[in-house]
Amino acid sequence: MLRKIRGYFLEKRKNGHWKNTYESSLVLETILPDVLSEDPEHHPARLTLGDQAPIAAFPYKGEWPAAATMKVHKTGSLPVYFTAWQQYWNEKPGSVSGVFNVRTYFEKDEKTVDRLRAGEPVLLRADVQVQADADYVMIEIPIPAGCSYEGKMQEYGSEVHREYFKNKVSIFCASLRAGHYTYTVRLMPRWSGVYHLNPAKAEMMYFPVIYGREALRDVKITEEGLQNR
Repeated sequence: MLRKIRGYFLEKRKNGHWKNTYESSLVLETILPDVLSEDPEHHPARLTLGDQAPIAAFPYKGEWPAAATMKVHKTGSLPVYFTAWQQYWNEKPGSVSGVFNVRTYFEKDEKTVDRLRAGEPVLLRADVQVQADADYVMIEIPIPAGCSYEGKMQEYGSEVHREYFKNKVSIFCASLRAGHYTYTVRLMPRWSGVYHLNPAKAEMMYFPVIYGREALRDVKITEEGLQNR
């Protein structure tokens, strides 16, 4: 437990120092004797990845083959904060629920529609169900390739800002209490065809492994009238 507490104080040391000289002196007075007693010779921290040469200069950033097993070995008295992540293309993303449940649908004249008509504006609504209080949440609402924005409004309430990109809208929320939220994007369907609608997603900005999303689906834009359901 003491080791974890010391690690907490070391993690709070940002940009080479704590908040001020007085706080630095208190932290060092408290944790330094234990740190030195564990390693009287004070060996510097080293990190070994697989069969590579030890890494002694930090921060360090590198790449590792996706198919290879990663073995990490650390020596030295001070902690090393290690993060490993990967990216890959998910061709058929399914729905993910947990802390966030996300669902999008199209609305025209206060009715839900599953087909869009070129030239007639429509609302893309995203329902986000938050199971527990969360801070610093980002909600991404993709738009179909056959649509453009009918308007780029900034809405307030649960969100603090939204950014309009050509393929999605990113909505930033400082704090969301547990409950139900609905976000609206105004679209103008322009080109007929069948388009993919990428999954809308809600995630914690600083802990993106905590997220929820809906599944990939298709949307059809026609020259015919809207079909209600």
